[in-house]
Amino acid sequence: MFADNRSLTRAAPFSRFRAGAASVRLISMNNWDNSPQRNLLLPDNLERVRGELANGGVIFGWHYYYAGGGSGSMFTFLDYESYYQELIQSHPGDHFTVFSVDRIAERAMLRVGSADSNQPIVIDQRLAGVKNALAASKEIAFVWRHRVPGTGRTECDAGILDQTDEELEQCLDLRSGRSGEWVFFLMDMLDEDEEGVPIKGVSPGGRKRVHALVDGKRPNDAGLTPSSGPY
Repeated sequence: MFADNRSLTRAAPFSRFRAGAASVRLISMNNWDNSPQRNLLLPDNLERVRGELANGGVIFGWHYYYAGGGSGSMFTFLDYESYYQELIQSHPGDHFTVFSVDRIAERAMLRVGSADSNQPIVIDQRLAGVKNALAASKEIAFVWRHRVPGTGRTECDAGILDQTDEELEQCLDLRSGRSGEWVFFLMDMLDEDEEGVPIKGVSPGGRKRVHALVDGKRPNDAGLTPSSGPY
């Protein structure tokens, strides 16, 4: 489904890995530590995102809610301040998996159109691979982006595909004459670790999502984050 079209765009919540926990946040501190890789408020982790967005990039990913608050929700960001506000207003332990469209574009299963083009995207005949993957029960993430000529403004949408052919056409709004670029990614690719094996949970544990820009958690006031937990 589509996210709405803002600098922060968010698809409707869905659970990729498991249902959300109860709405009450009962937090155990037993597995919380000061691992720098997980702490998304450390300068190095913030700078990775800032640098990507400062150069006109688009990031997308998922916000998972620790120990309650519902299942994960998808987002896209066009500016650093929107991302930062989302991060600091989240709860300690919340997990963010963030990808840069430009950094992983070469690994996309399909790219159609151009972000700088003002011509309608012709896509219908190129969706065979996407439809085949969906028929094989694969999850596919998509990002649409368009740089509006003469304005310096970028529009974007993002979402997850798991529909029938008819629903797919409606979801992508193929008959609207939309300009810009579509980029499609297999979720298994986004979740790959160093050995190319998809990580099946929210927290990667001792593994690493090698294609993620950052993949960590919002720390508590003491700078601690959980190694895992209920999401």
